[in-house]
Amino acid sequence: VDTPIPLHELEVAWTREDSGSLVHLFLEGESRPESQSPAYSGRAEFFTEEISKGNFSLLLRNVTTKDREMYKCIVHTEHESSEAKVKIDTEWLVVTGADVPVFAYAGEDVILNCSVDTHVPLRELEVEWMKTNEEIQVLLFMGGQYRPESQPERFRGRAEFLSEEIPKGNFSMKLRDVKTEDRGEFMCTVHTDRESVNATAWLQKQGKYEV
Repeated sequence: VDTPIPLHELEVAWTREDSGSLVHLFLEGESRPESQSPAYSGRAEFFTEEISKGNFSLLLRNVTTKDREMYKCIVHTEHESSEAKVKIDTEWLVVTGADVPVFAYAGEDVILNCSVDTHVPLRELEVEWMKTNEEIQVLLFMGGQYRPESQPERFRGRAEFLSEEIPKGNFSMKLRDVKTEDRGEFMCTVHTDRESVNATAWLQKQGKYEV
């Protein structure tokens, strides 16, 4: 805000354009956090030390995909109003698999790699492992949790996520007691509400005890 008007005569409101929700308000010379929409309470704030310089930039913490929208900063004085707009685009998604095939003997346990780099919350991700050539869903993570009930009988009790690694974005699959019919391509696909990205892993035979 570039104006000679005293701060206590300004009203500065940050709002969400689609819903009109009040994100933050400066009124009568001070911030008014009690006026915030519940979705932004405790997450949105001004840079207090910058206000005296006319800087009403907004700090928004713990951004999620639900925050993705156009926002307006509206400045009111006694005689006029002006506004500026800024858009938040919240999502990146990178999925990484193995660079080389995984080799195993029948009866061994193997891990097929799938790492997810994103700041989309886990509860908003859907991750599935598929046996590509047979179009069989081997594993599913959805709604913030593993869904074993979706597994086909042949993988039940044998295929699983590494549960303690999921918060780190590691959705690798552990496959126990490898069988000959497991050989082939597996695909790890990660879905958000905007896109899907996948990585593949190959399980190959090893030595005389073929997989």
